[in-house]
Amino acid sequence: MKGIPQALFGQAVPAKEVASMRLGEVVRSYLQFYAEGRSHTARAKQLDADRFLAFLADFRGDGEVDALLVRHWDQSCTQRFVDECLRIGEAPATVSRRLATLKHMGRVLAEKMPGFVNPAREVKPPRSQATRPKSLQRGELNEVRDRARRMRTDKGSFPRIRNEAILNLLLDTGLRADEVRSLKMSQLDDKLEQIERVRTKGRRFRTIYITSAMRPSLKEYLEHRSTELKRFFPSLSPAIDGKLPLFISAYRAKASDPASFEMSPKSIWRAIRACSVETRLHPHLLRHTFATELLDSSRDIRLVAQALGHSDVRVTMRYTERSDEEIAEALERVRSEVQSSRPATPPRPKR
Repeated sequence: MKGIPQALFGQAVPAKEVASMRLGEVVRSYLQFYAEGRSHTARAKQLDADRFLAFLADFRGDGEVDALLVRHWDQSCTQRFVDECLRIGEAPATVSRRLATLKHMGRVLAEKMPGFVNPAREVKPPRSQATRPKSLQRGELNEVRDRARRMRTDKGSFPRIRNEAILNLLLDTGLRADEVRSLKMSQLDDKLEQIERVRTKGRRFRTIYITSAMRPSLKEYLEHRSTELKRFFPSLSPAIDGKLPLFISAYRAKASDPASFEMSPKSIWRAIRACSVETRLHPHLLRHTFATELLDSSRDIRLVAQALGHSDVRVTMRYTERSDEEIAEALERVRSEVQSSRPATPPRPKR
């Protein structure tokens, strides 16, 4: 954590010294380590932290973020921050995410800074009715794939061929957009059966299986990728190729800088958005679609959790939620089946 005195990593620092540190500097150090880059998750953490610091500065009355000290962050102001976010009309899900950022930041600082107690630990997130994440229905999903195929056929440029492969891979694996964007060619095995050492947003690594249905599309893309790279590398060695992204962008790319071939986060979003039919697409909607399909097919919530890379199966449980209409239909179906299975009551004999 850059910016925090190295003494904090050695012997215990008195709580009084920790309390006198500037909160803004501590938060920036946290963000440098846990929210670096331009990913959706990183930007969300940055926004949450900035929003809280601005609130805390106003709450204290001086409005100066640079004047905030670590001791100014306590449980009371954290709770008031949650209440204020709800008061101004922020969605419970957004407020819960902001609080989750504070909880994680507090937990990390408590581990790194002796004498610091997590001020957000006991604050409860707002309660709201759980809903299943939105996903694409089978009919629209087929239309999305058809649209991507037509776009590639109408103008067979490399970017459109690449974008179709990205769309199919997201639907086939449930990967996050930033996970796909950061994939290197060296992570793909020779048989195109799996992607190794995929780094999750929780800083863990896992192996992703590629289905047999996806392999032809991926193989076709790799052939076009090889042709595209010949513009920059007349003779491309496996060692250099392994350092290049799996999904490359030639925009401002330089042969001397493998990282310059990486797609930007916005490019991934635009590629998926362009395939929209009725629903406005985004990469995480495809992840939800993957999870919903897998759960409906396998009926195994633990399997879905592992496929998504969730460390806590409780996060995956939201895919088991059902709407009021689905509950009503299920109840009607059960009652109908019970009624039809009951034996007819024989008429009572007359006396």
